[in-house]
Amino acid sequence: MTDPVSHYRLEFPEYLAGYEFETEAKGYLPGVRISTEEATFELTVHDPMRLTQDIAAEFTVSGYATFSNLLVVPKVTRDEVARAVRDLAKAGFRGLRPDVQAR
Repeated sequence: MTDPVSHYRLEFPEYLAGYEFETEAKGYLPGVRISTEEATFELTVHDPMRLTQDIAAEFTVSGYATFSNLLVVPKVTRDEVARAVRDLAKAGFRGLRPDVQAR
């Protein structure tokens, strides 16, 4: 089991300020960053409906879909993302791929 991470920094894209309602309505938020002492992770956040749409679109184009560092939350809001990240920290961010360009 991965050790919990107690210290991390959660950063939302700068453009989100003032566009929270639109982002929640779209159900999609790329560029959320989590930084720890050991690694930085860049997440793309979806709500379930938007994820379903994006998967269907990928199937139409290529016949498959892959997503790295995908976080699915009930609603794409700061509070929901922060709640999910707190839970991910308890699991040591297990399953996330570090952003190698951030180092």
